Amino acid sequence: MHKNPLLHMVAAAAAILSPVLVLTMKGGAGYCYFTVFTLSLVSLSHADYRQRAAQLYRAHRLFVWGMLTMPCIVLFQILVLRTGTFPELDPLLRLALVPVSFFFLCSLPPRQLRLVQWGFVAGALAVGLWAAYARAYIPTWAAPARLGNSFTNPIPFGDTALLLGFLALTSIERDARPTVFEVLIKFAAAFAGLYASYVSGSRGGWIAIPLLVWVAASRRRWLVSVRARIAFGCVLVAAAAAFASTSLVRERIEAIGSDVQQMNEGNLDTSMGLRLDLWRASAKLYLHHPLIGVGRGSLEASLRTLADKGEAPRAIVNGRAHSEFFSALAETGTLGVAALLLLYIGTILPFWRARRSDDPDIATAANMGVGLVGGTILFGLTIDVLTLVMNAAFFALSAATLLGWIEARKRELADGGGLAP
Repeated sequence: MHKNPLLHMVAAAAAILSPVLVLTMKGGAGYCYFTVFTLSLVSLSHADYRQRAAQLYRAHRLFVWGMLTMPCIVLFQILVLRTGTFPELDPLLRLALVPVSFFFLCSLPPRQLRLVQWGFVAGALAVGLWAAYARAYIPTWAAPARLGNSFTNPIPFGDTALLLGFLALTSIERDARPTVFEVLIKFAAAFAGLYASYVSGSRGGWIAIPLLVWVAASRRRWLVSVRARIAFGCVLVAAAAAFASTSLVRERIEAIGSDVQQMNEGNLDTSMGLRLDLWRASAKLYLHHPLIGVGRGSLEASLRTLADKGEAPRAIVNGRAHSEFFSALAETGTLGVAALLLLYIGTILPFWRARRSDDPDIATAANMGVGLVGGTILFGLTIDVLTLVMNAAFFALSAATLLGWIEARKRELADGGGLAP
C-alpha cells in the first residue's frame, strides 16, 4: 500500500476537526469533508491504492450502496422525471462521495484515526461552553429560552450536541484501564453536550438518550458486578431527575401534555397536531405517487395543492415533513423508503458486527459507530436530518472515519501489530 505521511496527517487532522467545527464554525464540517475527499482523489493515482479500494468495496458493498442509492434516485428525478431539484441533491452528494474518502481513510495508520475520539470530546466541550456563554451574555437566537447558534436552529443544534456528548463518553475504550484524566474529561464532555441539548429545548432528540446510554455503557468491565450496575443506574436516575426538575424541561414536557389535551378537545392547531397532519398529508401524497414520489424538493408545492383542494390544512404547507421517513415517503416513494432503509442498514451493520471484538480499538470505534448511526436514525423520526448540508457532511465523514479506523486496525493486526497500547 502506497503511503504518504503528509497526506495522511492532513486527512487525519480534517477528520478530527469535523466534530469540533460542526457546531462552532459555519461550514466547518464541510471544509473538513472536502479536504479528506480531495486528498482521496490524489491517492487514486496510485495503483496499489486502487487495488486496496476494490478489496474494501467487495467487503463493504452494503455501506457503499447505502450511501449511493438515495442520491442516485434524486438525480434520476432531476434529470429524467424533472420532479426533483438540484438544491435538494446538494446534501445528498456528501453521502454519494464519501465512499472514496472511506477507501482512503482505511489506509491511514490506526494511531492517527484513534485521535478522532478527541475530536468528539473537543466538539462537545466547545458547544457546551458556547451554550453556557450564550445563555449568560447573548440573547437567544430563536424562540425565547431555546438556544441555537447563528447558522442552525435549536433542533439540529440540540440533537448534534447530544450526539457529540455521548460519542465522547462512548470513546472510553472497552476492556482497557483509562486514566482518571481521560474518564473525567470525557464525562465532562458528555455533560457539556447534554447541557447544550438541554438549553436548546429540542425534546424530539431526547428519545435517542436511552440508546446512547446503552451504547456508552455496554461491555464495560466496571459494570460487570451487580453493585456497579446499581450504582451506575442510581447516577442515571439522579441525573435524569435533576434535568427533569428544571423549568425548561418541565415546560417542554407540559407542552406535550397540553398538545394532547387540545387534540382530544378537537383543536389540531398545535405543534403535535400540525405535525400529525403533515405526516398524514405526506402519506396521502405517497398514495398518489407510490413508486418514486412527488420529487425531492417538490413537497411544499404538492402540499399547497392538497391545501388548495381542501385535503390538508394550509398551516402545514412547507418544504419538510419533519420526519426523515415521511419526507422520503412523499418525495421519493417506495424506492426512496427502500433507499433510506438501505442507508441505515448499510451504515450500522458493519459497526454492529464489530462491536463485540476482543480488540479495544475495534470495539470502541464500532460502538461509536452504532451510537452515531442509531442516534441519527432516532433523530430522523421527528426531523429531516440529512436535508441539512452540515448534518450530511458530518454524518458521512464520521461514519467513514470510524469504519476506516476499524479497517485500519484490522490491517495492523493482520500485519502483526498486536494489541493497541
